Amino acid sequence: MDDSGFLFNTYFRSMKKWIAFLILPLFLACKEAKEFESTTAEETPADVKKAFDFPNDYLGVYKGDLEITTSNGVNSIPMEFHLLSTADSTRFDYKIFYGEERSERAYTLISTPNPNVFELDENNGIILPVAYADGTLFSTYQVAGNLLNSTEKFYPDHMDFMITMSSLQDSTTAGKAEGYKVDTYPISVIQQAYLKKNKDSL
Repeated sequence: MDDSGFLFNTYFRSMKKWIAFLILPLFLACKEAKEFESTTAEETPADVKKAFDFPNDYLGVYKGDLEITTSNGVNSIPMEFHLLSTADSTRFDYKIFYGEERSERAYTLISTPNPNVFELDENNGIILPVAYADGTLFSTYQVAGNLLNSTEKFYPDHMDFMITMSSLQDSTTAGKAEGYKVDTYPISVIQQAYLKKNKDSL
């Protein structure tokens, strides 16, 4: 064999080694990717977060301070919120306690066939419709010349409580646009609380 043939064979053997060297990592990478995809596919169902069932997954006693904001400043009083089961699976004790004297508001939250609609029975002849979405109760009602908007957002370990109040007699017309009149209701009182769920209720 002449020198050129020898050099060609040497070069060819060297190239085969380099090709094998380059292909091996690619093969291992592809294998690891497939194993990762397989593992991920197996773990995904277990990793899906549990959808909370309202109100059953949020039952308990919540405590904190209620901050009341008006034009005169901010006042704070103790507050408790109790959401508890009863013998009737469609009715729940809904109680609020205000102040050191624990002034009680004993209501009943009632579920309906529509999972996004509840009723709040004040147990005095007044039943308020309440909307539900994403762990939150919403309601709007008028009492004694005031418009109130209530929002109660529930989390696994706490809840956010808020009520805003506007006097109907303070309503003003903001203007008109495209044939529609816009009336405003300035907020005069804001009540809000961050209430922590008792550990016994977790």
